[in-house]
Amino acid sequence: MKRNIIPVFLLSLVFLFSCSFPHLYYTPVAQNVPINDSANKFTGLVAGSFGAENECFEAQAGYSFPTHIALTASLLTGGTSNNAGKYSDYSKVSYFEGALGYYRHFADICVFELYGGYGQGKQEHVFAYNEYTGGLTWTWRQDGYANLTYSQIFIQPDIGIKIKWLEGAFSCRLSRLNYEDITFSGTTAHLTELNDLQATSKSWLLEPAFTFRAGSPAVKTQLQLVLSANLTNKNLLTEVIRINFGLHFALGGHQAQKNKVVSSSNPSPDGR
Repeated sequence: MKRNIIPVFLLSLVFLFSCSFPHLYYTPVAQNVPINDSANKFTGLVAGSFGAENECFEAQAGYSFPTHIALTASLLTGGTSNNAGKYSDYSKVSYFEGALGYYRHFADICVFELYGGYGQGKQEHVFAYNEYTGGLTWTWRQDGYANLTYSQIFIQPDIGIKIKWLEGAFSCRLSRLNYEDITFSGTTAHLTELNDLQATSKSWLLEPAFTFRAGSPAVKTQLQLVLSANLTNKNLLTEVIRINFGLHFALGGHQAQKNKVVSSSNPSPDGR
């Protein structure tokens, strides 16, 4: 029995080290949730985000019009790098989306919003794997590359609450993810997953998100948790949880109206 332990242990080591870094082929963007409670309000966000693979910079902008119509835009860019020595292994991702929506302020502290939008993204992957070469030696090898472009059409309702210096919101996005171009070459360790991705290039995603903000009326810190579930292609390798943290800005709108009311109630000394 004891004599069998050594070969089992060695085989376990071979299995452990003869592997490649995991690559994920979809990164959820931070959901744009302005919580518009009035017209003529500009909102923005700068944040960092992270998940199982990619570390990203994210930026958002939005504007609310007097007719309860709002526009939003979001940007995500970043990736991860496992480069070391003579081999390269990394992923890069970039994504941009725009949306048109409706907002309604009710019950003094509550806001309902509904957005529909479209986005375009791309990913670059370079692979490497660790090959067992005998004895106690493992050698890193290059393993080709993959380039992806994709689009996303989505609908996103959200409901938010604003209480003095605190804001919170729940949003839930339903989107159609479509990989439009998938090219890869020279890979063996990731060949099966890329073939599967090419065979099932369209998916429906359900993505709930929880947003929390605290600070002054103009600037607040934001923490958001985004979950992503693939409803039609559960084998697709994606990031299923992401967290973003940054600064959220709000200019004009309700605060500007308050300042206008205060100034009108305190006329100048000459009465004008």
